Amino acid sequence: MINNNKECDQAARAHQIRVVNASKGFVSREDTNLLVSMERANQSHVLVGCRGGGCGKCRIQVLEGDYQSKKMSRAHIHPGEPEQGIVLACRIFARSDLTIQPLAAEH
Repeated sequence: MINNNKECDQAARAHQIRVVNASKGFVSREDTNLLVSMERANQSHVLVGCRGGGCGKCRIQVLEGDYQSKKMSRAHIHPGEPEQGIVLACRIFARSDLTIQPLAAEH
């Protein structure tokens, strides 16, 4: 059976993002990076900078869940950190519900 209900399809691609030590999380769709989703939800858990992976202001650690990532600056995300879940919010896309921890930006 073909499902022509676009609202159902979109809901299936949205994931809950829980932020450690925050009273409120937000929702992120698979086609939107976490930083944009956070901004759209009027949340400010991380600093906002270049929005393109070059400044490192939006460093987070993903503690639980699956995500897809785009290329990130090695000046801010060092070798081995992605394996620990340390990434830039502007460069990742949720593929499941996530639990994240904001990190201090590197200078």
